[in-house]
Amino acid sequence: MNIFWDNIVGHKHNIDELRLLCSEDMVPHSMLFCGIDGIGKQMVAKAMAAAILCHSPHDGIPCGECASCKALLSDIHPDFFQLVPDETGNSPIIKIETIRDMQDKIARLPILSKQRVVIINDAQTMNEAAANCLLKTIEEPGGQIYFILITNSVMALLDTIISRCMRKDFAGLSREEVAMILSSKGVTGERANYLAGFADGSVYQAMLLNDETGVALQQAAIRFFSACAEKRLDMEMVWTEGASLGRYEKKQLRQWFSFFIMVIRDQLIIYNGSDVPLYNQGDASRLTGYTGQLSQLQLMSLLKLAREYQGRLRFSVSPRLMMESFIVKAKDVCNGGI
Repeated sequence: MNIFWDNIVGHKHNIDELRLLCSEDMVPHSMLFCGIDGIGKQMVAKAMAAAILCHSPHDGIPCGECASCKALLSDIHPDFFQLVPDETGNSPIIKIETIRDMQDKIARLPILSKQRVVIINDAQTMNEAAANCLLKTIEEPGGQIYFILITNSVMALLDTIISRCMRKDFAGLSREEVAMILSSKGVTGERANYLAGFADGSVYQAMLLNDETGVALQQAAIRFFSACAEKRLDMEMVWTEGASLGRYEKKQLRQWFSFFIMVIRDQLIIYNGSDVPLYNQGDASRLTGYTGQLSQLQLMSLLKLAREYQGRLRFSVSPRLMMESFIVKAKDVCNGGI
């Protein structure tokens, strides 16, 4: 487990502000870290937890030598808790039982530090019962307890929880920062730069592409856009593409939608003659050939549709049926029925 601010790439402004809160003993009891997956929010939260729990912090920096820091480094700190979604069902979910179990544990006196820290990963996956149960604890924490909620979808949280947390928004990493992190993970320089181009600021997204499935999804997104631009979408493709894409897991379909959105974004850049770098540099000539085959309004409609269905993946029971529905609507957009 990382406990040091210096090991985190990017987010300097947020880190400086959080360190200042720690150094001046002004940390709020509830914080909300918002941003896309794979940009380091959890690393920042853990470094924050280390600074709060450390016995001898200096200017908001954990010492790394005390019993608390050593326990965190070994992942055995008795006053540090992490909640993660249960992924055994159709969709990841944090259930009320998980929140109640945490509440029972934090009701006891701290063991190693004077404070306790609870990190809730993917807080947006809490069901309504779990969220309402957590709300009561946030409103009346009872002692030196600090909560850090991490989410990629702040709108999925209860307004009452959002209003009781200090919110920090985390932007995506730069292409250079993503490439640097990928290199530290053993991805070679040229490959790291290539993947960083598709990352959209997320190391998680870049790593998903760094295997055969990721490459297949990226190419499938380009092929589907080609069918859209060339007006080849018909009902036969609805069934064949729906079956082909429907075999993927939801997290992989989310990645497919991300790639498809990148292709549309590239086409809009080409359409408007902008000099902004393309995600799909290797397919630039192919995409340029499609310029004008779909109007800007159609491209924007496809973009809106893709984002809508990417969000629906959180609730869809049947990925295949959902993809078939998406392709039918995409067909209507491409054929002029906006």
